[in-house]
Amino acid sequence: MVKKINTVLMDVGPLISIDGVVIHNDAGSGSPEWYVNWLAGRNKDLGIAHYYITKDCIARVIDTNLIGYHTGHWPSNQRYIGYEVCQSMSASDADFIANEDMTLMQATEDLLFYGLPINANTVRLHHEFVPTSCPHRSMALHGGTTESVKAYFIERISYFASIGKTVDEMLAKQGQHPVEVAKLQQEEEEEYMNFVVRSNSGKQGYVGIVNGIVFGIGDIRTVQQLQDAGAKHLHLDDGDFTRLLESQGFDDKKLVASIEEIAKHISTQK
Repeated sequence: MVKKINTVLMDVGPLISIDGVVIHNDAGSGSPEWYVNWLAGRNKDLGIAHYYITKDCIARVIDTNLIGYHTGHWPSNQRYIGYEVCQSMSASDADFIANEDMTLMQATEDLLFYGLPINANTVRLHHEFVPTSCPHRSMALHGGTTESVKAYFIERISYFASIGKTVDEMLAKQGQHPVEVAKLQQEEEEEYMNFVVRSNSGKQGYVGIVNGIVFGIGDIRTVQQLQDAGAKHLHLDDGDFTRLLESQGFDDKKLVASIEEIAKHISTQK
C-alpha cells in the first residue's frame, strides 16, 4: 500500500469553486516526506501545492477545498487543486512515470469525488497560467507540447477512472503497479536524466545535475562538456530555479562520487 500523509500546513480560506486539477513537476529531488518537513518552516507565499507525490507516498498538505499557492496566478489558485510530481530532477524515467501515475491516480480520485468531468478544461498544466517550464519533465517525456502532455494525462486519468474511484481501488485492480511501469522497468536500465540548468534571467548562473546530484558550475566549458556527454540543457523560471536549489540536501560523499562520474562521462567523449 502507498503511504499517505494528511496534514494542513496552510489555511487561507476556501476555493471559490473547484474547477479542476493542475499538474506540476517539483524541479527537485525531495520525497513527499521531505517536502512536508521543509514546507512546514517555509514562507507559504513562496509557493505550496495541495499534494506532493511519488510512487510510494502521497502527502496532502492542504485540504482540497482550500486555496493553495501553486500557480503564481491568483484566479487559478482560487479554483484549482495543485499536484506536485516529485523528484523530477533525480528519478529515472521509469520511476518518474511511476511517480506521475500515482499523482494522476490521486487527481482522478479528486475529480471523481467532486463530480468533475475529465477533459482539457479540468486537467491543466502549470504553464497554462504563467510563463514557466513546469511541468518540464512531463513535457520531455510526453511529446513536448501542451496538447500532447494534456492528451496523455487525460488518457491516463480516464483509464484510472475506469478501474476505481479511489487510489486504493485503482492500485488493487492493477496489482500495485501503475500500468506500463513494470514494462518500462524491464525494458530500460535505471538511467537518470542528466541536466545543465540555468534560470531564465541567468542571474544565478548554471548548475549541473548528474545522477540526481546537484552541483554549481563555475566554468562555462563544463556546460558544453556536459552537453557533449548527453546532458540536457534546461531553462527554468527564476522561482523554479531557486526552489530547485532550496530543495537539495548536499552530501559530500555523494557529491564527490557524482563529480567522478561526470569526469568519466567527459573523458569518454574525448
